[in-house]
Amino acid sequence: MSRPLGRYILTATGILLFGWSSFTHGFSAQKVGKNARLSEKAITPRGAVRILYVSDPSSIAINLFPDPVREEDLRRWVDMLADNGVDMFDQEVYSQGWTAYWRSEKFEYDQRLQHRRFIPLLETGIQPLNVLIDQSHKRGLSFIAGFRMNDNHGFQAKKQGVGIAKFIEDHPEWNLRDFPPGNYYQLSEPLDFTFDGVRDYLLSVMEEVVRRFDVEGIEMCFRDHAYFPPNMGRRRAHLMTELVQKIRTMLDEQGRRKGKQLLLGARVFSSLMECHNLGLDVPTWVRQGMIDYLSPADVMFTDFNAPVAEFAVLTKNSNCMLYPGMLPWSSSRARSRLDQIPLSPASQRAFARTVYGAGADGLSIFNNFTTFWHAPFYPHLMSTFHQLRDPRRVAAGERHYIFDPTWAGQTGFGADGLASTGAMKANKLVLDRNSPTPSGQYDFNLYENLGQSVGSTLVFRGFGLIDEDELEIHLNDGLIPESVVGRTRASRTPVDWSHVRQAKGRMHKTIPEQGRIDFRKQTEPSFSARWFQLPRHLVKWGKNTLKVTLVKGNPKAPELIVIDELEIWVQPK
Repeated sequence: MSRPLGRYILTATGILLFGWSSFTHGFSAQKVGKNARLSEKAITPRGAVRILYVSDPSSIAINLFPDPVREEDLRRWVDMLADNGVDMFDQEVYSQGWTAYWRSEKFEYDQRLQHRRFIPLLETGIQPLNVLIDQSHKRGLSFIAGFRMNDNHGFQAKKQGVGIAKFIEDHPEWNLRDFPPGNYYQLSEPLDFTFDGVRDYLLSVMEEVVRRFDVEGIEMCFRDHAYFPPNMGRRRAHLMTELVQKIRTMLDEQGRRKGKQLLLGARVFSSLMECHNLGLDVPTWVRQGMIDYLSPADVMFTDFNAPVAEFAVLTKNSNCMLYPGMLPWSSSRARSRLDQIPLSPASQRAFARTVYGAGADGLSIFNNFTTFWHAPFYPHLMSTFHQLRDPRRVAAGERHYIFDPTWAGQTGFGADGLASTGAMKANKLVLDRNSPTPSGQYDFNLYENLGQSVGSTLVFRGFGLIDEDELEIHLNDGLIPESVVGRTRASRTPVDWSHVRQAKGRMHKTIPEQGRIDFRKQTEPSFSARWFQLPRHLVKWGKNTLKVTLVKGNPKAPELIVIDELEIWVQPK
């Protein structure tokens, strides 16, 4: 069963449903409009890779492997991935100036406690990385070595008392400084890629991995606070592009020596604007053939409204594959409210439908380890990958879309909802009762042919919306008649989240509370929900717009009505 984002809201306040009979009728006989006519055959992802699984340096070590780690534990882990439909396995092997899963005479091994469990195996002469690669190849998986391009987790190592990597400590002059206000900027010692020494060092680590280990390629993971001084990303992007070109050249040279083509992937931020702001000239990397695949993603949340299509425009006529990132939660708010329960299978299918519809070739699965904390646990919760890898199976299952203000409640980079990339990630529609005509719109992506469904429903929640309020609702160019709109009665008192259980997950223990609103202790204004069946003839393939106008309301009610939670369910035939 799919899980609505506002599960605790609706059960905590009690609701009365209105207009049920008109809600279930009205649009079913309408003709499907030309904007919604699209055959499933039009969704044609390229290549053979559909599921790229990304394992960060520490999470599997902490949550899956025993202490000490044995060779059979590593092989069993790869078997889990292969049995559940993964095509390409990216184990991140470098972060914060340290190597992980391998040891080198030239570079420092990860000093954090979770990586000490590999030392007994290393001291027998077995490199865990070799075991992972060997088992991947035995099971038909491509193996990618992932590199965190900078550091945004330094506080965790300091909390363990192990400090930072010697390379970073020895070069304080290369550290980024002068960040804008925000507690999250103080959590690490990120390096400034303006300096040749920073770029050359990272390239040398990559070269040793490719030379020593039988990998299929390298992934550059860009999910950090910055790579250049504040506001200098666009001016110095050419320096990062030079590094990407050097990595490409190194891979080509090593590939010729090994007799195979080596891949270069890039996990980047979820919009081109953010990439450019931080100095990542993704269009040039694609256009000049530097990278073989691209994985745009938010750093923490699955954004159903992410502009995947703008990346698809870059990749569709190139040899660069597109694997957008799917993460476990839809927002900071949902993560806290729902005790870190990950996206339901219906929501995973909805996201997969979105990215395939926008032109993606597959999915990059990241932070999936959070399912360790909720039944039915691993490896069962990876079984959904078999559906996600097949656009036809995605279309055959119920889909639950969650359009959510991803970073609302996060103040670690300054303003509420502001990310380090300069993007405001707190999408909302606001109706101001003091305005002569309170009106607003909410844009959302929906790649659906509703002619192939038996039912589809859109729900939105308005905080500050009360019973007396009368709304005029438009979907794209069409009016939604009041007679087909259902509603919940507005809650009379603020919602109290204190009843929500304290989260037991590791992430809540390690991420500092500074800069995050604790939704478990917060109250919110009264709210009411509205919903209606989606009229097939009004739905467009891709971008859709919900426009809401307050026609009549109580002037004594809260001044603002904020609509920032929108959900859509689609039930296929």
